[in-house]
Amino acid sequence: MFDFVQNNKTALQVILGAVALSFVAFGVGSYSSAIEDPYLVKVGGTKIYKHDLDRALEGQPSDPATRQQALADLISRELLLNAAHDAGASIPDQQLFKAISSMQELQDNGKFSPDRYREFLAERNMSAENFEARIRRDMLLQGQVNNYAGTGFVSHSVVDRVIALLGEGRELRAAVLHPADFAAQVKTDDAALKAYYDANLKRFRTSEKVKLDYVVLSLDGIAQGQQVSDAEIQQYYEKHKAEFGGEERRASHILLTVPKGAKPEEKAKIKAEADALLKEVRANPAKFAEIAKAKSQDPGSAANGGDLGFFGHGAMVKPFDDVVFSMQPGKISEVVETEYGFHIIKLDEIKQADLTAVKAAVAAKLKQQKAAALYRKQADSLAEVAYQQGSSLKGIQDALKLEAKHSDWLERGKPAQDTLLNNPKLQEAAFSDDVLKKKHNSEPIDVGNSTMVVVRVADYQPERQLKLDEVKDVIKAQLVATEGTKLAEKQGQAMLAELKAGKQVAALKWGESSVASRRDAKGMSAAEMRAVFGASVKTLPAYAGSKRDNGDFVVYQIDKIIPAPAATDADKAQLSSMLSQMAARSQLDAYLGTLRQKYPVTMGKQQVSDQ
Repeated sequence: MFDFVQNNKTALQVILGAVALSFVAFGVGSYSSAIEDPYLVKVGGTKIYKHDLDRALEGQPSDPATRQQALADLISRELLLNAAHDAGASIPDQQLFKAISSMQELQDNGKFSPDRYREFLAERNMSAENFEARIRRDMLLQGQVNNYAGTGFVSHSVVDRVIALLGEGRELRAAVLHPADFAAQVKTDDAALKAYYDANLKRFRTSEKVKLDYVVLSLDGIAQGQQVSDAEIQQYYEKHKAEFGGEERRASHILLTVPKGAKPEEKAKIKAEADALLKEVRANPAKFAEIAKAKSQDPGSAANGGDLGFFGHGAMVKPFDDVVFSMQPGKISEVVETEYGFHIIKLDEIKQADLTAVKAAVAAKLKQQKAAALYRKQADSLAEVAYQQGSSLKGIQDALKLEAKHSDWLERGKPAQDTLLNNPKLQEAAFSDDVLKKKHNSEPIDVGNSTMVVVRVADYQPERQLKLDEVKDVIKAQLVATEGTKLAEKQGQAMLAELKAGKQVAALKWGESSVASRRDAKGMSAAEMRAVFGASVKTLPAYAGSKRDNGDFVVYQIDKIIPAPAATDADKAQLSSMLSQMAARSQLDAYLGTLRQKYPVTMGKQQVSDQ
């Protein structure tokens, strides 16, 4: 099948254009300014604050692009929620309970467990009201998105054309001009180096640096020091078996298939036959296998009395899976409808993972639970001692038995060797006046994953201007790269023009011949693919050229066109599904665009980059 559709989407994007949300890439200038309070963005009447963005990022370090994308996602969410609320959409309590009770982590032996639910909420320090409000919101959002899922229609002619484009091969050779090849033509004498240095002084300043002493209080660290007994492990495991996975269920079924495109009356007739079989097997469960052999239309299991063997959660289609994992052994289900037809299911056996296989995971879970309360208590102590004994970390070390760590040089705005120190809030604290100039301990900094850090400055280097002698080699390399790139492209374009005019260019050194297609581009970038597959091939050889990100300029000679191989019906079906999804996403994007007109998006006083 067309596996490359999933693994090599660049080719499709080159042909069809990348589908992008219209509101993702935005700047402050594209929104009206707002000054009421320090929110990030207001969508209609809903405000999005910095803490909403931090929660969406789950406290993880993020670069500006990631924060911008996360904010764009929050904006799209609020647009859809505004539309849902204005349309009067709501989630009834019965539908909400059904969704929550179907969550596997809240079940015990396939049934919703109030005790598991209470434990689930307690472990996350969340109230039932907040959790249920979140589920309602997610269900509303899903309902909005579902209106567009599967609505994209793509004609057979479009599918055939895309298959032909994806599979078409071009036999070609490449000649590459490197910027370094033009180094001799680039002026790198002292005068040129001085001129570049004077014009770019800001580039040759070092940022201020600090070395930090710091202590880390983490839930994981506390958990490692907890002790749990075998009896505690056994007791917890017995109550929470499903939580640790490994459960498999063995079931048998009788399937009456429904042909694709079956009329309602035909489908109703098959359903009536299934209902009659259900009465028969419930009246005599011992004959289930015998009836399955005679009546089931599943060729893979009928000969075995409908036996499907053992399978894990999620292995079967969802309606079938949901029923099997809510049953008790020996029970026979109602008639279950799936895309394959109507099933009658008998649960034969439940096989649970042995405690030995999951003992370490159970112990870790118990340790985390024991550590949770201690972590909250020690976090309070950490804040108190860090403030009261702010001139040293020793008080914290003594009170909480934490080991002091020591960083290498940490440059403002640059990544640290210890990824923990890359947290934006931590770096902001390290260079704050209170920590840097007054030499106090920082307040405890929440860096995510239930981890708190207190830092203090051990050493400091202010920013300074580097001297020309210190950066001569860097400037020379930059000049060669910059000017060499321009010269390579200029000469490459000139050679390309001569080739297209029918002239020979002896200076070009062609590589070996290879065949590239949009599905197998042989390492070409998207720009190179556009150049090669956008070139006119009415007359061969044909020529194309493209500049690479590293400054190289590559010239391609196209010698032969190889038609796409014939595609199977399965190939076409898979590609049609992919294209339909893209079309549906495009429709959703257009809908979101209209919502932005109805619910204006305005920027607040706080910036996305504020930490």
